Amino acid sequence: MSAADPSEAIGTIDHIVIAVGDLARAADIYCRLGFTLSPKGVHSATLGTANHTIMLRHDYFELLTVAAPTERNAFWREAIANGGGVAGLAFTTIDPPAARDYWLAAGLAPEDPIEFSRAVPRPDGRSLEARFEVVSLARMPGTNLRLFVCSQPTRDAVWLPELLDHPNTAVAIRRLILSCPDPEFSAAQWGRALPAAREMKTASGKRLHTGQHAIDFVRANVARVEALGIDYAVADLDACRAALTRGAIAWREQGARIEVVSAAACDVAIGFTAG
Repeated sequence: MSAADPSEAIGTIDHIVIAVGDLARAADIYCRLGFTLSPKGVHSATLGTANHTIMLRHDYFELLTVAAPTERNAFWREAIANGGGVAGLAFTTIDPPAARDYWLAAGLAPEDPIEFSRAVPRPDGRSLEARFEVVSLARMPGTNLRLFVCSQPTRDAVWLPELLDHPNTAVAIRRLILSCPDPEFSAAQWGRALPAAREMKTASGKRLHTGQHAIDFVRANVARVEALGIDYAVADLDACRAALTRGAIAWREQGARIEVVSAAACDVAIGFTAG
């Protein structure tokens, strides 16, 4: 890949990782929020993690827990010990080694590429293999999120047709909202890591556009960058309201946005807007 096209190595948001201590409880909550969850996935013994994915049209998020402590899951264990919530942010890539080269050239500290997989049982008795290759950054200055790129060479084993329709009609991640003491500094730091991102001012801080998504840095009285919540685009706001009501999830209207407080969604404030 040409070094003149780094956005091919590090693109827009691929998925968001929500770290949870009790995977079964988190799965119940997100079902009641109106999302369709994948069956529980179990990663390799080396990774020691398990998850449920929530697949949208072109991106997704996952509920991730630690099944057994290993050297590889120390970060996720720490995130869960600190209360969980949004702990990781993966970006698209077609060439993980090129992403690592880009980050090295930018003066950052990427780890070596890691390949892993999980089995995906199908209703007809077959089993597909979902394969991934990731390159992670060592901790970004002043943030408690893990940033990494994730290749998707087996999309047909991840974006399964039966997982794409949700009672709340969610179709996409729209934005990730982060609180931080200095939005200008944080946006500049993250911008070094994200060649496809474009920076702009907002009323509350700074925004990085990463193509299909936005990352908002909101000024707050906090010591470091912390995730506040995720906004999702939905196809039908009325259906979304109905799904939340059926799930006994408290919600409120804020203009054209439906809001669910973080305490009702595993420490992640959720917004739903028409998409």
